[in-house]
This record gives sequence, C-alpha cells and structure tokens, in this order.
Amino acid sequence: MTIESTEATAPRQAPILEAALGVFLRYGYKKTSMDDVAHAAGISRQGLYLHFRAKEALFKAMVTHSIASMHLAARDALAQEDLDVQDRLLGAFDALHGIAAGSKNLDELFTTAVELVGPLDCAFEELLVNDVAGLLHASGVAGRWQDVGLTVEDLVEHLVAVSTGIKSKVKTPAEYHDRMRIAVRLVCAGAAR
Repeated sequence: MTIESTEATAPRQAPILEAALGVFLRYGYKKTSMDDVAHAAGISRQGLYLHFRAKEALFKAMVTHSIASMHLAARDALAQEDLDVQDRLLGAFDALHGIAAGSKNLDELFTTAVELVGPLDCAFEELLVNDVAGLLHASGVAGRWQDVGLTVEDLVEHLVAVSTGIKSKVKTPAEYHDRMRIAVRLVCAGAAR
C-alpha cells in the first residue's frame, strides 16, 4: 500500500473519513453501518452515498486517509524543536497509535484493512523509522546505548513494538499515553554505565 497525502482527499470528505474512523474503532467493520457513519458525520445517508458508493469504498478511503493523517501528525510532532526529545517522541507515537488505543475492534479492523487495502504494517511502521532514528541520533540518545551494543535501529524497533503492544492492551488513549511515556523515558535515559 502506498500512502497518499491527505491533500488527495476531497476537502468535504475529510470530516466524513475522520468521523468514520471513530465509528469503525467503536463498532468494528462488520457492525458499522453507513447510517452510523452518516449520523457521526452529521450528514444524511444519501449524502454519504454521494461520496462513497459502499461501505467497502468508505473503509478503504478511511484507512488511506487515516494513515496519511497519522503519518503527517507524527512527523509534525518529531519536528517540534521547541519540545524536548521525549515529548517529541511521545507526540509522534500518540499520533500513530494513540487514537486506536482501547478499541476492542483492532484485530478485526486490521484484518479487514489488509483484505481490502493491502499490507499495512510496512506502511504504518516504516514511514517514520528514519525520522525517529534521526531524532535519536541528533539528540544523542542513540549514542548513550552504543556501549551496550544497541543500535538506533534496535531502539526504534523497541519503541514501535512497545507502542503496538500497549495500544492493544489499554482501555483508553490516556492510558496509552501514560504507559508509552514510560517506554520513551526509558529509551531516552540511556544505558546505565
């Protein structure tokens, strides 16, 4: 799957797709109806069908739009030079996984997305690996781990794995944020000497 810019989304479709994300996270793919999405988006069912001919088309567009939006938000968080490294990393991971934290429908949604859109894990996780690695290098965090044999790639892989695990175990985005803050603090602290 290739990630397209959110600019490719028609301006009137973006709020529909954002509302659809919330509905799909709440109910899952199978239990979500076009009526549910139309209601959440504040439009009529007929109005929704003017934009998306079927639930499958809506879901595909929502997945593509959501991944592109999350990627942009994560990159923006990493680029906020007025924040410290921990807050920048935490902001990026909140943008990537925070919104889905606590959803009981993640497995079903992921399976459906892979079936309808294509492989997502590479698109989702690899987009920011270089950006996160660059920040860990530039901030000196990566250097603090070299003496114990850990590379910047190891650190990024660890943060992504922890984030993925936490998002599937917590009940709320706030709980995800709190637990992910601990993982980020541990990585940023460096190895004991």
